[in-house]
Formats: sequence, structure tokens, C-alpha cells
Amino acid sequence: MKSLAHLSDDTVQMLEASLPEKLAFIRTSHLFTYPAFDHILRDLQDLVRFPRTTKPECRAVIADSDNGKTTLTRRFLANNPVVLDEAGYPINKVLWVETPPSADERRLYSSILEALEITHRPDAPPARLDALVQQELAAQQTTVLILDELHAMLNSPARQQKQFMAALKRLSNVRSLSIVACGTVDIARALAIDSQFVSRFTRLALPRWQANETFLQLLTSFETKMPLPQPSKLNAPDKAMEIFMSSDGTIGSVQKITMRAAEAALKKNSPNITFKILQEVCQSYRRGQLVPGPPPSGV
Repeated sequence: MKSLAHLSDDTVQMLEASLPEKLAFIRTSHLFTYPAFDHILRDLQDLVRFPRTTKPECRAVIADSDNGKTTLTRRFLANNPVVLDEAGYPINKVLWVETPPSADERRLYSSILEALEITHRPDAPPARLDALVQQELAAQQTTVLILDELHAMLNSPARQQKQFMAALKRLSNVRSLSIVACGTVDIARALAIDSQFVSRFTRLALPRWQANETFLQLLTSFETKMPLPQPSKLNAPDKAMEIFMSSDGTIGSVQKITMRAAEAALKKNSPNITFKILQEVCQSYRRGQLVPGPPPSGV
């Protein structure tokens, strides 16, 4: 019997599945891990455990688009699910909120209340919404607020930006709330609006990939989720360089290329991803003609 050591246990079970089932399996979001990702995840988890202070520590998670930020925040949320206390009231230690597209204090409060699933009037006075937000954050024992795409508020006039950041700092102070600001490098400009508030933020980056040993390990981990009976050896120098040179250095690009290559191999009834198959997929990707299909979720 041929060795299937290149596959994970759940992938081995898919070898006898139908082609549609195999394709669906490949397109399913699979967990991946690498040093920078694990380091940030551990650091964020520490924020949940830190004793509450009047000036709590905060984090700025910086990543280019399609480079793992969404997967990171989803994993963090999954590690801190909402639970019910003895009275059946939700305990929500970590709350995710998408930053409003404009630096509007009222919309910030409304977005938080929506995330907490609290019925409210979005057009209520900011002071009333602020009081309701503080009341609910206290009741649900929220200690970490994730603000995704914080750099979006830079589209607003400077005066609104200052008011928005002042409201966020006040909320952090009053509720001893650790803020995790996620977004592109423009986050630095957004946080710099308040010179005192920005000092609380430690920057954590998900850098673009380099052609090194860690990249080869990533390719190996992807291959374990491809139901192909023979090793594709994506970490071989020629294949690894083809993938690296065709991607833009983001994990999303790498995942799309390897996923489409696995799909192409299955459709051609090839036992593995040959260099020819990989090259065809990479050429299509570079031309922007990658065969349409659902993107890897969560990247």
C-alpha cells in the first residue's frame, strides 16, 4: 500500500469520495498556522486575561488585504465565544465591530450595539447611545473590542476624525476596554490623530511572505488538505518558486493558487499536482484569468 503520509487523517478519508465531494472539501476553509500568526493570537489572548486598568493596553494588527487578518480575528473570536451566565445573560468577553465608513461618533456607538444585539434607535443622541453602550459592555463583561478596518475613518474630515478617536479613547478609559484596531498600514495615521491614545497601542504585523523555510512549511501544510493519492511536493524548489513568483506574497494568493492547482489535478484525474498543471494555473493567475470559484473563506 502506498504511503499517504503527505495527507492529514481527514483528507485520507476523502480519497474514496466523489469528485464533487473532493472539490467541496478543498474549497472548505482549513486551519493553517505559522509563527507570526500564532504569536499575534497568543498576544491578543493575553489582553483578555490582563487585569483591567484605567489605561488598558491596546493593539494594532496591521496586514495587507488578503493576508490573514480576517482569519486571525475569526480564530480569536472562536477562542472566546459568547457564553451564558446562570441567569441566561450573555457574557461577551471579545466583541468584533466593523468600523463605520465615516468617523461618526453616533455610528460607532450604533455599530457596537448592533454587535451586542441590543435594540436601539440609531438616530438617538450620541450621549444616550454612549450611555447604553457603556451599560451593555459592563453587563456583558466585554474586555476586548476589535475594530476592523479602522483606517476607513480617515475618509472623514479632520474634525470628525478627532471626535471619533476621542470617543473611542473615552470608551476605553471608562470601561477599561482594550482596543484591537485591525487594518492596513494606514492604521498608524488613524491612531496618530490622538498622540496620547496612540502610545497605548503595540503594533503587530502580519508581513508578506518571503521565499524561505517558513514559506515551504506553509506549502506543505496546504498539501495535507489536498485529496490526491500521491505527494505533489509543492515545497520542491521549482514548484515553490513558481507559486511564490506568481503570488503577491499574501497568504490569500498562495492559498488560491494551490487550491486551484489541486482542483485542476482532480479534474484531470492526475494523482498529484504536476509542474505542468501548476504552471498553467500560475499563468492564469498572473493574467487574472484564474478559473472562477469560491475563494478560500476567512482569509
